[in-house]
Amino acid sequence: MVGERYRLLAPLGSGASGTLWRALDERAGTEVAVREPRLPGDPGGEVRRRAAHRLGHEARAAARVDHPAALAILDVVVEGAVPDGPPWIVTEYVPGESLRDVLARGPLAAPEAARVGLAVLGALTAAHAVGIVHRDVRAANVLLGPHGRIVLTDVGTARPPGAGDPGGIPGAGPAADLRSLGALLHTAVTAGPANGAGPAGGAGPADGAGPEGAGPEGAGPLAPLVRRLLAYGTGPEPYPGARETEAALRAVAEAPAPSVPSAPGPASAGGRAAAGFPVADPGLPARTTP
Repeated sequence: MVGERYRLLAPLGSGASGTLWRALDERAGTEVAVREPRLPGDPGGEVRRRAAHRLGHEARAAARVDHPAALAILDVVVEGAVPDGPPWIVTEYVPGESLRDVLARGPLAAPEAARVGLAVLGALTAAHAVGIVHRDVRAANVLLGPHGRIVLTDVGTARPPGAGDPGGIPGAGPAADLRSLGALLHTAVTAGPANGAGPAGGAGPADGAGPEGAGPEGAGPLAPLVRRLLAYGTGPEPYPGARETEAALRAVAEAPAPSVPSAPGPASAGGRAAAGFPVADPGLPARTTP
């Protein structure tokens, strides 16, 4: 039991930031997700105390992010009598699979990738509006939930405190998040890494990371936007802002599908390129709470 309220049911996965549990909020009678943090340093040491304090502070700040595509932080629980003990982070529970798992079966069509990009962009814009930088935008941190919902997880809590800037990306702030969005878009339509994208770029078929890969041209209709996003902090081109990025993504997402003559015989299920998946329109500007 965490915080005398959240009963742990089953582990959902483990990573650098800790172990994620499916849990029951016994007070509300609803399922939630609870992250048991993994912190650097020795137990009781100064490094760990500072890391715990910083993670708790960032998690409470991230709880201000209010957007349908951002995983909602519901509670931060510090167990025991130590004020700077490890903070357990309670979020909404969204069943589904990660974009990483989807891409392991093959790439998305450009319109679908653009719709994923719109959702992720909305969540990032909401986070940036309250001073939160994600720092780890990649396929493993994008969840495809029920009813077409797309959710960016780990907003504000993606990297363990003390882990440093993501992938050595220049200007590790909102610009780094947008550069990582470009790599994520490239990965979504190629199921492979974007050339030069670092670990934070979400650019690998297995876990969203890869040191080498194809250039932006492999992104098809998204190539012009991907090229400019990947150049954030490194190139001479003017960087697209959130509204310009949204407009470019929406143009691809809403482009009419080419007409294909129907073949005789029974209809096939088709691939994701034909079937698509609906997503809620996150819209911009992002909504934030006071």
